[in-house]
This record gives sequence, C-alpha cells and structure tokens, in this order.
Amino acid sequence: MLLLLLAGLSFAGAVFVVADSLTPQGRRRTASVAMVRRFSGATVSRRRSRSVASTDVLEDVGRRFTTASMREHLPNRIAAAGLAGKVTPESFAALRLGLVGLAALSVVAFGTVAGLSGTAIFLLVAVGAVLGWVFPGYYLDRRARSRRESISHDLPEALDLLAVCVEAGLGLFGAIQRLVESNEGPLADEFALVLTELRVGESSERALKRMAKRVHSTEVASFVRAIIQGEQLGLSLGRTLRNLADDARKRRRALAEERAAKAPVKMLFPAALFIFPTLFIVILGPAVLELSRFL
Repeated sequence: MLLLLLAGLSFAGAVFVVADSLTPQGRRRTASVAMVRRFSGATVSRRRSRSVASTDVLEDVGRRFTTASMREHLPNRIAAAGLAGKVTPESFAALRLGLVGLAALSVVAFGTVAGLSGTAIFLLVAVGAVLGWVFPGYYLDRRARSRRESISHDLPEALDLLAVCVEAGLGLFGAIQRLVESNEGPLADEFALVLTELRVGESSERALKRMAKRVHSTEVASFVRAIIQGEQLGLSLGRTLRNLADDARKRRRALAEERAAKAPVKMLFPAALFIFPTLFIVILGPAVLELSRFL
C-alpha cells in the first residue's frame, strides 16, 4: 500500500513538472535559464548531432590552445561585442587557429605558384600567421567599440522613457520591460538580459552590475551606480532618471563637439597626401610643360 502511494505521488509530481514546463510561464522560465547559462559560459544540455559534435571538437581544440589569462578576459570581450551566447572563448581561439592555418597555406600556395624563394615564403607565412591571429581580436574590439557607442547614443532617450514609465506608476523593472518591448538595438538587448537574469532569481543589484561590466561604458556605469544608490537611500527614482538623462545628453553633446573639433586635423593628412598633389599637378602642370619647351 505504501509503495502504491509513493508511486502515485511520484506520478503526480512528474505530471505537475511536465505541465508546468508546457505552460507559457514555464517555457519563459526555461528559456531564461538557458539564456543566462549561455551568457555566463555554462553549458546547456542538448541532443547530440553532427553540428553539435563538430562544435565540441572545435571547442576542444580551442581549449588546448587557450591560456588562463585568455579564458579570464575573453568572455568579457565577447560579451562587450554582443556575441555572448553565440561565440565561446574556446571557439574563438579555434577560429584564430583556423585563420592562422588558412593564411599560412594560402601564402605557401601563392609563393609556390609565383616562384618565390624559401626565405620570402617563410617571411610571408610569418606575416600571414600574425595577421590571422590578430584580425579576430581587432574585429572583436572594433565591434565592442561600435556597440558601446551605439549604447551611449541611445541611453538618453531610453532614460527619458524609463522616467516617464516610472512617473506613470510602473516600477523600475516594469519600465525596463516596456523599454525592451518598444525598442531594438544593443541597449534593449542588454536590458532584456537583465530582465532574464531577474526571472531566474538573480538580485537586481548583481544583474545591473553585470550589465555595466559587460558594456564597459561610463554612462551605463553611472546609471547603474545611481540606480543602486537611489534604491538603498530611498531617493525619487523618476527624478534620478531625469538627472541621468540630462547628464548623458550633455556627455553626448560634448563628445560630438570634441569629434567636430578633431575633424579638421584628421582631414589634413588625406588632403596633404591625395588632394594637394593633384591640385599642384593640375595647376602647375601646364606651366611646367611650357617652361620646359621654352628652355
């Protein structure tokens, strides 16, 4: 009798778990856990397939050629570029090795066809290998810089929207939810990840600090610090968001003025190298030809 009771309870618990996972809330919670695991670097259980097996092989190869320092800093660089959950540090290292090998083979094939000497081929292979190793890191940093600039540009309007929603009666994370639903872009993606971490039980302070660490932007760090201090001190959230929006807008204006001031200096070198010589040839060329004929 006791065994039948235990079996019935186990069956009921299994039915409850399956039904809970099939409900919309259960699906959202499962998706949230999977997303946080991908962004935190943990592996998510999945069915084996050829693509998964090949990915695992590449990650194993990359893991053997990554140092402890690379494993420590690469996740932050990948997250700053907006590729967290898509590219792992191991697969990034495997990509670098693949580009090095491809560049070396291409240079050897080109040198053999062109009939270059062994020393020239060796030097070209070294240059190609260095470029193959450096280019992915350069692309990652450039993508992170572009994404950070986009976030800083969109932040004042996003803070204005958050302030309006908070003043209308929503809480901070209800306002963030409205922002995520009505906007697209890197900033909305970061706020969506914050909401995802909150759904799986993460504290608001740690979720916001992780966002600031991923973005690595002064404006976002100021926003996170002000929100956390405002919650601890009980300050008015709407007024805090308004002040943050004004400060972010002033910083954006100052950055635009700084870039405008640097533009003439940056234009000087292309003008001196490409425009001025052409003007000299067009203006002084006929005079030089006439002078040469006269002499």
